[in-house]
Amino acid sequence: MAKLHKFMLPMLIGIFLLLFAACGGDDEKSSEGYSFKFQYACINRTLLPCELMAEPGGLVDSIKKETNGQVEIEISSFPELGLGGPDTLRLIEDGTLSMGEIYSGYVGGDYPPIDAANLWGLISDNDLNMEIIDAVHEPTVKDLKEKFGAIVIGESYYPNNYFFSGRPLRTVADFEGMKTRSHSTVLADLVNGIGADAQFMAFSEVYTGLERGILDAAVTCGPCAAGLRWFEVTDYMVGPIVALAVTYISVNEDKWNEIPSDLQSIILAETKKHSDKNRALVKETWDKKGIDDNVAGGMEYIEFSPEIKAALKKASMEHVVPNWVERVGGADSDAVQMFNEYVSPLLGISIDANGQAVAK
Repeated sequence: MAKLHKFMLPMLIGIFLLLFAACGGDDEKSSEGYSFKFQYACINRTLLPCELMAEPGGLVDSIKKETNGQVEIEISSFPELGLGGPDTLRLIEDGTLSMGEIYSGYVGGDYPPIDAANLWGLISDNDLNMEIIDAVHEPTVKDLKEKFGAIVIGESYYPNNYFFSGRPLRTVADFEGMKTRSHSTVLADLVNGIGADAQFMAFSEVYTGLERGILDAAVTCGPCAAGLRWFEVTDYMVGPIVALAVTYISVNEDKWNEIPSDLQSIILAETKKHSDKNRALVKETWDKKGIDDNVAGGMEYIEFSPEIKAALKKASMEHVVPNWVERVGGADSDAVQMFNEYVSPLLGISIDANGQAVAK
């Protein structure tokens, strides 16, 4: 009998392990029979990163193809859904949005550190801009998950920004009092700092604002303006303000956790392909395309003079940075610490104990 027990115990353990493996653990979900449809809210359908997602063979098609139709993405936008960009984080957190585009210019009020890499007027060239975006990526993604339940699965990138104006802007004096649409508080500080008058208006309403004279000018990226045909209501494209923007393609954490791991892996792989392609286009193509398209629409392109470049840098150091420090809670805040830890070594500018920008 003792010998029987001796042989039965290992056999029973083996049977148990086989049954456990067949059933699968709680951490591994089978994707068989699974299907899910995301509605992705991008900033605006006319913007190139959104068009890139939706084009034939783009992210929408590739995810559907690689998951054999088990995961589908339906492209929508903030205007179509009646949503405001500043509400993005809260909408993803509470599940109203299952998937959306998080832009620092919109959500800095809810998450101040996100502006650490995008303090307008400080950055001088595109390569440095990308280095700074990369430097803050990991802590930003970590915070978005822990504080807002937003799982970042990829990124979209936007090219540099320009002033679109009804009059030429060749000297600093030309900016004085000019009512200028600004799409973030940080940008508004820069606009006010050079003597213009920053105005806030929904992106979809800017065309009408320019047409009716409610606005004298507006700031956005070249392709963004061309997509909404601002060349019909303005005559001059002036810049660039070096401000490559990254937006985070994010999914509500509860929705993400419903997806089996094999499908998650496919989504992440396809989204990375999209992000890599988008990044290359921003660095190599889209700025020139923005200028060419607007000039073809009848605009005159004016490159910033050295005087204007110097004025923008001064406005950033004296207005953008101190105002941002005050909004985020002072020089000891997490946002300033992020800037000094990740951005300062690359930029050569730090924020001191008084909240002032100091060149190293």
